[in-house]
Amino acid sequence: MKKHTRQLYLDSKKLLGLLAKANANTGFDSAIRSVFGSELRPKQQVEIGGRHFLYAGSAKNLVAFLPIQWRDELDKMGIVWKGCERWWAGYPMILLAEMRVSEDGISGYLRLNAEVGPASSHEVRKGMIEAIKTAAVASNLDRIQFQPDAAETGRLYSRFLRRNVIPLNDITNSGEIQAQLKMLVSDFDPELELVATVLGRR
Repeated sequence: MKKHTRQLYLDSKKLLGLLAKANANTGFDSAIRSVFGSELRPKQQVEIGGRHFLYAGSAKNLVAFLPIQWRDELDKMGIVWKGCERWWAGYPMILLAEMRVSEDGISGYLRLNAEVGPASSHEVRKGMIEAIKTAAVASNLDRIQFQPDAAETGRLYSRFLRRNVIPLNDITNSGEIQAQLKMLVSDFDPELELVATVLGRR
């Protein structure tokens, strides 16, 4: 029994080691540098699928970026976005693309999300969320869905894209990650346009 237990431990340790190694050597960083610029400079402008974006920052297996059209509409409001000064691009909205690794340590997926962030004014946050929800229902864009408590007092972060995942066959293949990221962003163009339109009405 002891022998089997020890072998199971060694096999598990070996598998965890392989998964950690796979995670450490993904092609994600190389892919986002190909898309957003090799130096990953804050507010670097890029084009994906005919739409322009600002690079806002990255962390392990995650990149944040802002549609320039959203930024322009938010700037037109003439509001100082209190509470968002240190949050990604400094605006109350952002796009996030995140790579996750599957249990096999080889395949994975990308998830795209949009998020209303930590604006200190509850009324501003609530107004944005309610306006986006209403417009999405009117336009039959059901991939925009907030959590039921998204606009409640005390909430700071509210993500709202659904059916927003695309598979990756090989997490070390930066070319595949780059292509799938661009495809995912382009696929959500109607939702990105709707949000820009909503912001333009405020």
